[in-house]
Amino acid sequence: MDKLHRDPPTSYPKIIDKRLQQIRFAIEDLKLDGFALTYLPNIRYLTNFSGSSAFLFILPNEIHFVTDDRYEYQLKGELFPIKNMKIHITREVWKLVSEDRILGPKVKTIGFEADKMYYSEAVEIRNMVRPLKFKPTPGEIEPFTMPKDDEELQSIKDACKMCEDVYDYIKGVIKPGMTEWDITNQIAYKARQLGSEGVPFHIICTSGSNTAMAHLHPTMRKIKKGDLLLLEFGCTVNGFASTLSRTLAVGKATPEQEKIYRMLIEAQNATFKNLRQGIVGKVLETYARKVINEGGYGQYFKTNLGHGVGITYNEKPYINSRSEDIVPEGCVMAIEPGIYIPNKFGMRIKDTAKVFKDSVMQITFPPDKLEVI
Repeated sequence: MDKLHRDPPTSYPKIIDKRLQQIRFAIEDLKLDGFALTYLPNIRYLTNFSGSSAFLFILPNEIHFVTDDRYEYQLKGELFPIKNMKIHITREVWKLVSEDRILGPKVKTIGFEADKMYYSEAVEIRNMVRPLKFKPTPGEIEPFTMPKDDEELQSIKDACKMCEDVYDYIKGVIKPGMTEWDITNQIAYKARQLGSEGVPFHIICTSGSNTAMAHLHPTMRKIKKGDLLLLEFGCTVNGFASTLSRTLAVGKATPEQEKIYRMLIEAQNATFKNLRQGIVGKVLETYARKVINEGGYGQYFKTNLGHGVGITYNEKPYINSRSEDIVPEGCVMAIEPGIYIPNKFGMRIKDTAKVFKDSVMQITFPPDKLEVI
């Protein structure tokens, strides 16, 4: 447990300067005077702040970090020492911008994360900060946070290792008669016991015909011999998430279930084999879909194939039949082929890899065969 729990970084990661430089290039390209960041995961990528309230204003030559008095002392041991970053403690952030003019008189137009904010909130802020122009700039920050440095990757790897240890533990706990909620609680407890900072998403634990519903919340259904069990859960280390899906059989598996599991392994392998820098999400999806179509189950492959992993467990780039996202070098991806046959059963595996220019480094690996407990 102690080995996997890592203290918050005390160094200043070089990737922070790179991200800020890229954001400032975007400011220039978009003819802005700065960016206003309100989405907490993006703020953490740049500052290491882990609290629940913060705003980050990035200008060409300075940065303004704003939070409230709950976090005044937390900041001292947590924020990266970013050059020319000024810290403001207030609960009236937009008053600070509009009346106190902390951004300076030369700032006329500032971009904001329009895809991370409700329209009504954006309109309210726009009215408060006039005559400052509040310009929608959706999706401009994520391309710079998708690539992960070595320290961030290590946190994700540690979180993945926790997931694998939780899975090994839970296989020895599951028994007929337990409910889906019983197993869910065991997963959550073991993850915490191993040092996870929390669960990055609601735990999925479904059984029997419930497994055909890809993201169903756990129920009080009791596990019985002959069931399939579909699990998906994650862990968090230093704010970075992991996600893992496993399917196993209770007591025995049918030949069809074993066949589908082998097909999912083949689909995932085909995806990882073709995952590389520069590939478009919808193109990568075709490699898994080809395997599943040829296996005769294409009509039951309806969920997304994958997504990025980082401070949130589900981030860009997205991998599905419609995605125009381009996979960058350095990002961490989770690939999750699944088959869901209504009123019968569903199966999914989900594993993680880091992307390099011409290859991937796989971090987790599914069992070669459908496991039976």
